[in-house]
Amino acid sequence: MNPVPDHCTRALAKAQRNSVDTSGALAIAHTRDGGADLYLLVYPDRLELASAGTLMRAGAGRERIPLTAVTSVTAHRGLLRSRIDIETGGHTVSFGTDRPTAPYLADLIQQRLAGTPALSLSPDNTALLHHLTELHAAGLLTDEEYTTKRDNLLKPPS
Repeated sequence: MNPVPDHCTRALAKAQRNSVDTSGALAIAHTRDGGADLYLLVYPDRLELASAGTLMRAGAGRERIPLTAVTSVTAHRGLLRSRIDIETGGHTVSFGTDRPTAPYLADLIQQRLAGTPALSLSPDNTALLHHLTELHAAGLLTDEEYTTKRDNLLKPPS
């Protein structure tokens, strides 16, 4: 494992200044998108995308991705910046960051995945999850409703 990039250390300090709960996170990355501070937090069992929001905290919230839903992780190095692509059952989450951070995070997530059994979604659940995401993006579901319904879809069968 590579040493922790400076960007992750700075991202932790920035997240804490913006009142983002980072307790238990193994690594944190930061980027800005549309004027909002965005954070990728890596936990032992999940990934979280957190937004501190824009003016007046509009758009603030968290999105959880269980590691069991992650199918692949790839780091792409650019000339000045890099990005990490996280694939989850047909959907890709891209997170831009500085050059040394993307490979570091990809390596860390892949190590976590090696110890986590994979979840296989049925095609019906994949379509439902996609539809649920669209409803949430359109503002028809609250964050809490979306999270509850998504977690029920991703829950492994007992």
